[in-house]
Amino acid sequence: MTSKSPTSKQPTRGNGIPLGFEHLLHPQNAKTETPRRTSTQSSSTDSSDPFSRFRLHIRQQPVATRACAAGEKDRRPIDPPPILQMLLVDFNSQSNDDLELLQNPRYAVACLLYAVRKPGLEDEDEILVHSTHIVENHVKRRRESHEDSMTSPSDSASSPHPRSVQVLSGKTYVSPFYAPIEPDPETAPGHPSSQPGRSSYTSLTETTSSIPATFFVFADLSVRTAGVYRLKFRLVDWGVAFETGKAQPILAETLSEPFRVFSSKDFPGMRESSALTWKLKNMGMFELKPRSGKGKGKRRAEDENNGYG
Repeated sequence: MTSKSPTSKQPTRGNGIPLGFEHLLHPQNAKTETPRRTSTQSSSTDSSDPFSRFRLHIRQQPVATRACAAGEKDRRPIDPPPILQMLLVDFNSQSNDDLELLQNPRYAVACLLYAVRKPGLEDEDEILVHSTHIVENHVKRRRESHEDSMTSPSDSASSPHPRSVQVLSGKTYVSPFYAPIEPDPETAPGHPSSQPGRSSYTSLTETTSSIPATFFVFADLSVRTAGVYRLKFRLVDWGVAFETGKAQPILAETLSEPFRVFSSKDFPGMRESSALTWKLKNMGMFELKPRSGKGKGKRRAEDENNGYG
């Protein structure tokens, strides 16, 4: 049981971003978003187009990570790795067209980072600030440059252009991983229904084991700065963007639950990997690195359960 591989490599521009993804990964028109209530229900089922058949469901939410340093040498992946599943409204497992949609290798999901800002009053809505990239403060730049290179502050301040810092690192867009059968039926959602009065995610525990599933796995995301964040995921068809040369509409999007990025001294450690993570790895998702849970994170969890936390 392996994933269905694309027939060709994703077309990219010089910066390594697939054609049509620039406006998804680096939005220019909005630095903040409308305040919103924290809701674990809406965060996994939001869609940008109510008439689209596509939905993104977060099968595994991010929980925590340790802030990483600049560059590629110090990578601290978000734990657990976010795992999303693409669902279709009124999906029919007997329809060849629907099965082809699940196996289409030209779909991709882009990921953006938003810092969570809490207003002064406890009952006020949170504010999300786009933070995938930020413009670094001049004073901070002068201090870091002086410490790292031992140059004078006046020398490091001579650059007329502010520096853009990549806060979210790693593979911020991923291709689909197609599983011919559902790897973890106990946690599988049902495909949503358009019929009024029916639950959007009907439990299909008894039947989902024989239904295929399409996943998008973000196995190596890292965050540079401590704080509380959410991840926004957007589903697009990069193949159409490549063929037409035009940006395409977002087919679906969803927002993760808040997760915390800790400083190195405060990070509680990695968690034991879920059954879904292990099963996807065994099915061929080799980017996943499951953990047995014998490290610092599991010890702290056991201490808390025993009344020592």
